[in-house]
Amino acid sequence: MNENRSIMKKVTIIFPGWIKAPNGAAQFVFGLRSCINDFANQGIELSTFTLDDVHGEVRNFSNNDKIKRKASLKNKLMRYAKYSHLMTYAMIYFSGLRYSKRIVEAFDEIPNDELPDIIHFQDLFACYYYLKRKRKNKKSVYLTLHSNGSLWSMYEEYYPLFRSCFFGIMKRRIEDVALNRVDKVNFVADFPRWNFCHLYPHISSQKTSFVYNGIPDIEGGSKCISSTNQTRLVCVGTLCNRKNQIGILHALSKLTSEQQKSFSMTFVGDGPSRNILEKVAATLSADIYFVGNSNQVNDYLTNSDAFILFSKDEGLPISIIEAMRCGLPIISTRIAGIPEMIVEGISGYLVDVDEQQLSELFEKILIDRPDFVKMGEKSRIIYEEKFSQKAMILSYAKLWQKA
Repeated sequence: MNENRSIMKKVTIIFPGWIKAPNGAAQFVFGLRSCINDFANQGIELSTFTLDDVHGEVRNFSNNDKIKRKASLKNKLMRYAKYSHLMTYAMIYFSGLRYSKRIVEAFDEIPNDELPDIIHFQDLFACYYYLKRKRKNKKSVYLTLHSNGSLWSMYEEYYPLFRSCFFGIMKRRIEDVALNRVDKVNFVADFPRWNFCHLYPHISSQKTSFVYNGIPDIEGGSKCISSTNQTRLVCVGTLCNRKNQIGILHALSKLTSEQQKSFSMTFVGDGPSRNILEKVAATLSADIYFVGNSNQVNDYLTNSDAFILFSKDEGLPISIIEAMRCGLPIISTRIAGIPEMIVEGISGYLVDVDEQQLSELFEKILIDRPDFVKMGEKSRIIYEEKFSQKAMILSYAKLWQKA
């Protein structure tokens, strides 16, 4: 047992979401919570505070029909939000702000003498609501941004009108309170940290840090070797503009019909872009599969030759780490923390968010016939060294012990 156990530092992770929600942020927090004993061995007494704690129950997300109905309604409202500032604000409020405010109100009911040494927020709005009130306690407040370093880029991708001056005062107020009063701004990779320092030069770089996301290893089945000459690609994620699955299909469409037949493409996930994706896929000669949301993601990964994510905006995608864990080479965009996950030409390929460039890479794959098995083995080694749960635990423990 670690000798630091006698001087345990208490840390609470604040997440204004449901611990079992089908998204990367919830998966990240759930992963941290599952490591409580491992953190204890590093001198950290870790706890989490989520909407499940506020409501006194763990919400179940196994009802796929209910999830689909809610997602369908949200997608329709998001389309209306493209044309209305008020609808944009309403969507941001009902999908984020209200939950952030609610969880802070619930957390404020905890007596001061029971508060942890470090309160670590996983959401900008929740951090803002907490810090806008002057606190008598001297607890350290940390914020992790799961983005490319910008506070607003992901919101602006989903809600284009959020870029307008209509929301300027709101944004500046949140930036002023959260960034100036927080003790540490943490990121999920080094490039987002650097980008943040570039975008917000008035915030000292000494106030920033980064810790790579990590996920637990699994007892996995062996990869299935293809019995055909097709290159089997797989993409896991919400089918939406930000994830840019349409760009993959457009890149395939630039190949000849015979070249397209050399690829199969499996999309795991659902979302607002599914209908248009299916229409475009129907015009291609490649084999395209849409399997929707699935609890068997690893099965799709192990039955593929390479993983592809053609996103326009990211932080450090959990889906890529899952693919690396399964020993898949990665094809992805040169954005945010993704280049820190891939050794070009060794464990995968990086491209700009450029459909022509991706199409040329597909042609190169057909001509060169790279050894995807060998590349996948290197990808797996990178996972073990940088993105394993053990590596993340050690990095977060070190970060918190410095407070």
